[in-house]
Amino acid sequence: MDCNTLICAVGQKKEFQPLAIWTEVRTMRLNHNAMAYLANNNLNTINRNLTKSMERLSSGYKINKSSDDPAGKAISQRMNSQIRGLERAATNANDGISLIQTAEGALNEVHSILARMRELAVQAANEIYAEEDKDAMQDEINQLQDELDRIAETTDFNGRKLLNGELNKKGYVDVESLEIVEIGGDIEPNIYGLSITSAGTQATSSITPMADGAVVTAEQAGTLWLNDFEIEIKAGMTGETVNKKIRDAASKIGIDYDTTTGSLTTQQYGSEQFIEAKASNDELAALLGADGTTVYGTNAEVDFAMDGGERIGFQDTATVEVQGNRITVTDKNGFKMVYDTDPAAGAYDANITVLSAGPMVVQIGNNEGQTLDININMVTAESLEVDKINVYTNHYASDAIEKLDAAIAKISSIRSALGAYQNRLDYTVTNLDTANENLTGAVSRMADTDMAEEITEYTETNVLSQSALQILTKANARPEQLLQLFQR
Repeated sequence: MDCNTLICAVGQKKEFQPLAIWTEVRTMRLNHNAMAYLANNNLNTINRNLTKSMERLSSGYKINKSSDDPAGKAISQRMNSQIRGLERAATNANDGISLIQTAEGALNEVHSILARMRELAVQAANEIYAEEDKDAMQDEINQLQDELDRIAETTDFNGRKLLNGELNKKGYVDVESLEIVEIGGDIEPNIYGLSITSAGTQATSSITPMADGAVVTAEQAGTLWLNDFEIEIKAGMTGETVNKKIRDAASKIGIDYDTTTGSLTTQQYGSEQFIEAKASNDELAALLGADGTTVYGTNAEVDFAMDGGERIGFQDTATVEVQGNRITVTDKNGFKMVYDTDPAAGAYDANITVLSAGPMVVQIGNNEGQTLDININMVTAESLEVDKINVYTNHYASDAIEKLDAAIAKISSIRSALGAYQNRLDYTVTNLDTANENLTGAVSRMADTDMAEEITEYTETNVLSQSALQILTKANARPEQLLQLFQR
């Protein structure tokens, strides 16, 4: 063999190049393919990037697990909980609007009922109508009173009563003789003290009842006016008939008449209650003992309870008004508390503890304490003080008009408060939607995939993956070239 030539693996003669042959053989190792390892590592890195890219494209999220962006994951999760809270709060506010609209619809009917009752009172104040006509008017008023109570008891939203006082601010009294009727929604929880000196009284009087067997003579026949309500006493009527007629007439105008003792007692209490019995002639006046004397009831006497020279709970600007046994305390800024004292109770002191409970709490925010309290007063005929009105005389009809005007004003005030609640909730919903929109945008920028950018990244990575795979294939095939050294 020529020392200057070497039979190569393909059988060709080449000039002997010792250094070149040594280098080529040294880099072609069988057990360790460094180039394949390098290509494989690059391919694994590219595949991991490709997997992340495919995960982002398929999920739509840039951050799919904490390892993608630990801080971003924590922030985005917290923001997502905030977004869900904002969405729920907006729904809560809309539910509150629906509740208010339900109450508003019922109060609209209450307004209509009170307007009709007032219309009847105005009509009855015109004394051209006979007693039978007044009976028809009073019957309708009585039915409307019952309807007021029915509306108050049956109006509800998702099982919650709205107008029966269930949503009025709550409190309790340390004595049984005083009952809470109404507590204004803006009144702060506190202890408030009242001192009741005496209870209100009814007006009481009497006439002389006729004996059952007695008969009215022609000279005695005439008209008995009981609080200006005419009662015709005709000749030939028996005592039993007269007593029954007086009893029935007295009942119509809210007076109880005992046909045995002749006592007359108003059904209501207070200085506005009176009894006056007078006759159209002296003979009838002597028969029935109707001397025309007028007697009145009295109002309860109430003052603020004191402790160390200061009022308990109430401000110095508060004032107390009493009608019968109903006590109303008012102050600036719409402060109002209404109570009923027991007419059978004597003098006593009472402490009223006003609680924060009662009004419906609507969660209108995303965080703790972001609430709205909806306070709705009771709207029964009794709470509106229209449960005892009658229209049989001009005096009673005029009194009914006054009470109905006050009731209408109260309902208007309640509806005004509900309207303010609804407007506030409308603004709340708008604000929550805006906050939700902005927070969603922030989370989107942080966590959502930019599809255009990610598709570009995916395409580039995919090409690199295919290229790396091709190189790995070639690198794995290179050791096979060593077999050519064994060929002759």
